[in-house]
Amino acid sequence: MFCPYCGANNSNQAQFCLNCGKPLPVQSTSPGTRAQPPQPYQPLQQSSAPQQYPPQPYPPQPYQPQPGGMYPYQASPQMMNMQPASQALNIWGPFVEYGTRRSHLGWLMDNKGEKTQELIESVRKKFTSRNIPEAQIIEKELVARGLLVEKRLYFLLRRKLVTVGLYITQFGKDLYLSIASYIKPPISNFRVLIAGIIILFAIFTNIILPSIISNQLNSMIGNMTSSLFGGGGRSPGMGGLMTWLCIFGPLGLVNNLLLGGMLIYSFYKWLIEKDFLAILRTKPNEFNEDDLMSMEKAVEQTVRMAIDEIGLDPDDLKPISSGEEKRRLI
Repeated sequence: MFCPYCGANNSNQAQFCLNCGKPLPVQSTSPGTRAQPPQPYQPLQQSSAPQQYPPQPYPPQPYQPQPGGMYPYQASPQMMNMQPASQALNIWGPFVEYGTRRSHLGWLMDNKGEKTQELIESVRKKFTSRNIPEAQIIEKELVARGLLVEKRLYFLLRRKLVTVGLYITQFGKDLYLSIASYIKPPISNFRVLIAGIIILFAIFTNIILPSIISNQLNSMIGNMTSSLFGGGGRSPGMGGLMTWLCIFGPLGLVNNLLLGGMLIYSFYKWLIEKDFLAILRTKPNEFNEDDLMSMEKAVEQTVRMAIDEIGLDPDDLKPISSGEEKRRLI
């Protein structure tokens, strides 16, 4: 056998060349095969750069919309689930701080409960891309009032004084959704003025007036003492004292009662609606009503588009009466 490196002749059984010492090719025992010359040894090259690994696939994550434009979106860390959580105690209702309820309408779609999560995802995407001027779209967990109450996740759309809540869930084999709208009346400038006058008059009658009466009494006592020892005469402070007591005394009492009633009412509204300034609010005006109607229709239309997108027919939604006028999605 000839060495493939130096050409020296070696024995057929030799494993290394006697001349250069390099390994010789292994002889095959099969007939008709040809020995392959060994490849020269190549040492491994050590690289100083860290080895790059391809990214590992992760489980698919739920769709997380990104905030953008004029319509900020705050996605909930958890998706709207079908199993409501519970809470031990809550003294406020689910839509506390959002004002007075104007409407609460519901719809039911028979035997489409398995489409609930798909509809929620579609509605979430539609809200992020829909052009609702000056609207804030969030997902929020609302809690009912009472003991051992449950929590439910709502889509909430807020624009100025108007809030519209959308709830989507699976009801047995059916698909259920509801839309509740709330409006917080604006604060009246006239009521703020009246409340300010009442507070200022209460400060006057409870803090300043006692000081004035005290000065009048001291002056009257001094005059009476001077009259007894220095020559008689009527005390000149009696008329002023009677004026303060007869005029401002009853007015101050009535004002204090009125202020106390206002504080009691405000505290009561805070307990039930978490709105301490409820007494200063007036009836909604035409602008507020326009915002309310436009927001309700925007939510209904968004739901209808989402239902179409997942392959369902919005006309299959059956309105549920809640003591209010029945309406269908537009």
